[in-house]
Amino acid sequence: MEAPLKKEPLILAIETSGKFGGLALYRETLLEEINFYAKDSYSKRLFQILPFLLDKGGVSLQEIDYLAVDIGPGSFTGLRIGLSLAKALSLVYDFPVLPLSSLEILAYSFYSSTQPIIALIDAYSKEVFVGIYKFEGKNLQTLIEPGLYPLKEIPSLIKEPTLFISETIEKWESFFRETLRERFLLPPFQPVLRAGLLSQVAKLKLELNQIKPERAEDILPLYLKASEAERKRCFSIS
Repeated sequence: MEAPLKKEPLILAIETSGKFGGLALYRETLLEEINFYAKDSYSKRLFQILPFLLDKGGVSLQEIDYLAVDIGPGSFTGLRIGLSLAKALSLVYDFPVLPLSSLEILAYSFYSSTQPIIALIDAYSKEVFVGIYKFEGKNLQTLIEPGLYPLKEIPSLIKEPTLFISETIEKWESFFRETLRERFLLPPFQPVLRAGLLSQVAKLKLELNQIKPERAEDILPLYLKASEAERKRCFSIS
């Protein structure tokens, strides 16, 4: 997986962690992108749109240099299906895979920000997945590694005015405004986890040598929290 980086690699991005699922093709620029609402069937829709995406982009699977896949945290079902697609394709074509965190992808929505960025994903049960970052030039510095936190603990992590990035910020906006006041900053638009954004982040991190391609079979989802089924099973055993 340490093959030299091609000058303009062709990347197929698979996004299945957030509100929308989708696929995108990127080479030099975003070639094509197809997204769909996540309540639709991931497994059915992804396999339906893949040939359509390739046809629109005028490329074949044999031309793909890398797969980029969002490994979470996020939807348990979505992450499993996204990785399953990556592994299925890699079994046939032996694609190198670029795994990226959904929290980092959200942070890259505001690449020019000079303030610290906190990326949040709803983990339900009054919990959130959180990562805190800051850009130093082109480099995204991790201030707090991705983790699972009770919502009530988030204000204690914020020491200065910070940009709050989330697909569902409206759920917590009043709480953060009340507890953080001037330390709570909202971006000019609400970000969305999209396959196109994933593909662009993957290309940037490749250029900066900040990500190493891996074999699909070695990649695991970044869950950070047991699924509801796992929690029920543990409860029943105890």
